[in-house]
Amino acid sequence: MFLKIFSRSLVARSTASAVVLVSVLVAVPMVVLIQSDVRNTRAELAIRAEMATRIVLDDVTNALWDLDPEEALTALSPLRSIDSFAEAVILGTHGERFAIYRKPGSAVVADAAVNTGGNPATTAAAVPLTRQDRTGGSHTIGTLLVRLDTGPTDAAIRHHVLVLGGIGAVTLLLVVLGVIWATRGVTLPIAGMTRAMADLAAGDVTVTVPVRHRDDEIGRMAKALDTFRQNAIDLHIAKERAEQAVASKAKFMAAASHDLRQPAQSLLMLTAMLRATAPNPKVAESARKIEQVVMTLKQLLDELLEVSRLDAGGVTANIAVHEVADLFDALDSQYGPVARDKGLAFSVPQYRAPVLTDRVLLLRLLGNLIDNAIRYTPTGQVQVACLESGGSLIVEVRDTGIGIPEDRLDAIWEEFHQIGNPERNRDNGIGLGLSIVRRLAGVLDHPVKVRSTPGKGSVFSVTLPLAPVETALEPAMEPMRRAEIPPVPAPAPAAIPAMVATPAPVSAPAAVAGLATLADAPAKSGEIAILVIDDDQFVLSAISMFLNTAGHRVVGASSVAQGLRAVEGGDIRPDAVIADYHLSATENGLDFIDTVWRRLGLRIPAVLISGRLDGAVTARAAEMGVIVAAKPIMPDRLSALVEQMTAARPAAAGAAAVVALDIAAPHKTPTI
Repeated sequence: MFLKIFSRSLVARSTASAVVLVSVLVAVPMVVLIQSDVRNTRAELAIRAEMATRIVLDDVTNALWDLDPEEALTALSPLRSIDSFAEAVILGTHGERFAIYRKPGSAVVADAAVNTGGNPATTAAAVPLTRQDRTGGSHTIGTLLVRLDTGPTDAAIRHHVLVLGGIGAVTLLLVVLGVIWATRGVTLPIAGMTRAMADLAAGDVTVTVPVRHRDDEIGRMAKALDTFRQNAIDLHIAKERAEQAVASKAKFMAAASHDLRQPAQSLLMLTAMLRATAPNPKVAESARKIEQVVMTLKQLLDELLEVSRLDAGGVTANIAVHEVADLFDALDSQYGPVARDKGLAFSVPQYRAPVLTDRVLLLRLLGNLIDNAIRYTPTGQVQVACLESGGSLIVEVRDTGIGIPEDRLDAIWEEFHQIGNPERNRDNGIGLGLSIVRRLAGVLDHPVKVRSTPGKGSVFSVTLPLAPVETALEPAMEPMRRAEIPPVPAPAPAAIPAMVATPAPVSAPAAVAGLATLADAPAKSGEIAILVIDDDQFVLSAISMFLNTAGHRVVGASSVAQGLRAVEGGDIRPDAVIADYHLSATENGLDFIDTVWRRLGLRIPAVLISGRLDGAVTARAAEMGVIVAAKPIMPDRLSALVEQMTAARPAAAGAAAVVALDIAAPHKTPTI
């Protein structure tokens, strides 16, 4: 218990140390002084006793020689004037008592003490009595023993000891109190600052720091801690503002992305029409260039939106066990053609190992690294390699490109930072790929490193955790809850689509699943009827004109009520529906598609397009079996989707058609 108190209390340790130190400093000199005083007093009494014997030595010798006790007592009487005199004893040759003279009031000493002088309360001096005979020889005829009483001296010594002890105790008490006062003056502020620092470390910036008004070391420390607290408050406020700014930026980017994708979608459709109906090659070339500009704008919007989602924490990792060989195969099929079209050798390792990762996010991360390597490698090769290290798998993307100077290895992770592109050529990207890689690596907790030699190439490495053996051997893996990364269009290696997360599908509603499909509809010949609904008039007009130009019958609607009137009034019996998601503040494309299905009693194929999609929307679309496409959708892709959706319609000749979309059962939503 005491050890615990000493270990936790500086006051206890300081007080105990001071008590021990002062006790030693007071007690040791006191003991030395008392012992010295006692020795000096004893020696002084012994000398005094010996001198007393010299005074009466001759008279006592004569009295003993004459064997006259009365004369002996008379000879001893001068000893009464000596301080502390107790008694004098004359002993014969054989130690027999001849005469005893005591000072009045002194205690009787036992015979043994008289004979030996061994009383501890007395100091005695023994002198032999000698006498010369007629021949001149000396003979000892007895002994004179003089005893001095040490009682008064001992009492005086005890008094001195008590006085000194009292002074020492008072001094010790004063020292202890002073030490406690002094140490508490130091330890109490330190203890208060310790508690304040612990609260600050726990994130409580409302704590009060005990500030001393003295300008000593403790006072300066308290002021420094109070300044630190104020800085922590300012930092906390700045952090909250930054988080609010990031959230606001994410909301702004999402809204801006949606609003900017609308005109981009219109431009894509109109330029495709212009290119298809161009009266001369010059107009067709102008339309193609406009289309390239819109594609660059689309890429910028995709990457800006992804950066804002990552910064706002809108992307979470769905960690599961995945076979790395499958990831390498996906990368090879996606980026191999792009690299080979540029004249580069491209290879991925033939390696199998289970890893713990998010498939979609990891493919996006590695895809950005590979795309970056292809961009900045004029000749040579781009290689994906891997090696095991402990419980991790290190995946490397190697290239023989221009390399990165050592002093810019940290700057490459910043937004819009590019190497070797001072003219900001958009064919080399916009400089967001590696910043997205850094953010994805943080979300996945997969460290990313880089090493490079200018003029020889670079190596980016990603460390993945290997799955435990028992987990890797489980026969059933957790189903994929995200959409696959779509392939990169071959002509434009820069156009890497943004990732779209698709939550795991849930079972379709019974009412929807019970409807007939397009394959069950009556045979129909002639043009394909398509119902298009979009709240943006420019997008609605552009898509309608494009599909009309492609030979389809199109009815456009800018609201849910207008679209339903067209279906119920017989203006159109659609073979497919193309719907924007955001139709109004309270209406959306999925609800519209569901209503059309119920009104027709037929689940016709449908495509949902939007510039802003989230997991809940894609999950519901998966439940309904609706294809999801992100705006702006490419004209060629839209044409392919229309052909795919209507391929299940029975031909007029009655030939059996192949069911293209089995929307009666839950499945993953295709994501464009």
